[in-house]
Amino acid sequence: MSGTNRSLEPELRWLISELPTWAWKWASTFEGGAEHSYVIKGRHIDETTYERAARIIHGAGTPRKFYRRLNIELHLPQVDVPFGREPLGQRPVQRGVKLWLMSHRTSVSKTLNIAPVTAEYGRQDAPATASDSDSPWDLAALDFDDALEASGVLALGERLRQLGLEARHVTDLGSRAGAALDLGLACQQHGDTAVESGRGLMHSLLFKHQWVRDVHVLPVEEFLQAPGERRFETVVSLFGAASYLRPERIRSLQARSERLVLMHHLGRPEHDFFAETHLPDWSEASRAAATALPGAKSERLGDYLLTLA
Repeated sequence: MSGTNRSLEPELRWLISELPTWAWKWASTFEGGAEHSYVIKGRHIDETTYERAARIIHGAGTPRKFYRRLNIELHLPQVDVPFGREPLGQRPVQRGVKLWLMSHRTSVSKTLNIAPVTAEYGRQDAPATASDSDSPWDLAALDFDDALEASGVLALGERLRQLGLEARHVTDLGSRAGAALDLGLACQQHGDTAVESGRGLMHSLLFKHQWVRDVHVLPVEEFLQAPGERRFETVVSLFGAASYLRPERIRSLQARSERLVLMHHLGRPEHDFFAETHLPDWSEASRAAATALPGAKSERLGDYLLTLA
């Protein structure tokens, strides 16, 4: 659990106390292979308990490989849970377990899996996401895509696709759960660099887009202040993420980038997933700095101001 958001610690303690009490079912179809047990939402544990556990696993876990598939696993090396063939009570207690889900959405996730923490399934080469940064969105990350779709902002995707970003390497500042990738604005051939301070949100991105390797779980400002003047082909900061960039940072980004695509908030959109987080004091100055960039073109796009420079 190293690199875990400190605000998750009470939730982790709750989960650790719950796990030994659940009616784990042996996955007989995997016997002799990737042996594990599972519980199903609404059948073996109630929906509220399941969803609380799922949010913790997704927010506090780490990317690991299940052969070719990437999952988000939560490793609990000191937890004792009865594990093995039914009846579980007749099997030795397993010291150290890991948990994983089969989806990155609360609305879709139905199965929670458990296996010995020592179990490995294929080559382990998933990107690392450990971070000491606290993010208020780790426990909400599993709900992000449902909320984003409900807000209707993905309907703006056609205009963004017209920009032809997929033919260039994209550096996504404030990538959240990977909306730019969901919309096809970046592709494996040309590459994507994802920067997001929310570990859980990055887990959603990686769950959906398993080819992405260049990930940075840290605040955008910290990423941009790294030693050396890194240059960028195309920089995007979409769906309000640009509102958190400082004005001077926007001006410096144009000098370091071949292309800059920013979407600032226009006010505080009522249905935006991040509405509970106040916009920074410099958000309006940031928007003004973007529109004042040499050669910049701006247009309203839903509740956002799209600026190309």
